[in-house]
Amino acid sequence: MQETIYSVSEAVGILELQSHVLRYWEEEMKLPIKRNELGHRYYTRWDIQVFLSIKELKKKGYSLKEIGKLADLFYEKQEKESKISAEFMEIISKLVKAQLKEKKTGEDRYKKLDERIRNYQQSRREVAAAFEKKNSKKKGIFQRR
Repeated sequence: MQETIYSVSEAVGILELQSHVLRYWEEEMKLPIKRNELGHRYYTRWDIQVFLSIKELKKKGYSLKEIGKLADLFYEKQEKESKISAEFMEIISKLVKAQLKEKKTGEDRYKKLDERIRNYQQSRREVAAAFEKKNSKKKGIFQRR
């Protein structure tokens, strides 16, 4: 089974964090994030789970220094459990897909809203232009007499 990998932009979308936060956490906690042939970071499902755990611990008030002591345990556990249960990976996969789909539908919603606003503004400009044209014709009639 081929391991699913995520680019930085995909991971940022899933985790709802900024890319500089991922890099900072990686550097501060010395996380073993892999890189491709070009030197670009890529994340595995396990890395995503680790970042989600870090995010939750941060919400609970733990410092990066405290969390960093646990980070080694996350990856040590992965090495010991070289085969992660299929059920666990299926759950993670569904969560990741749902979050990506939700993010995409949210973007589509804003695009549609933006389009409606633009159409509304255009129709107002057209009405204003027609009204102005009508008024200018009336003024021309009155000025001739």
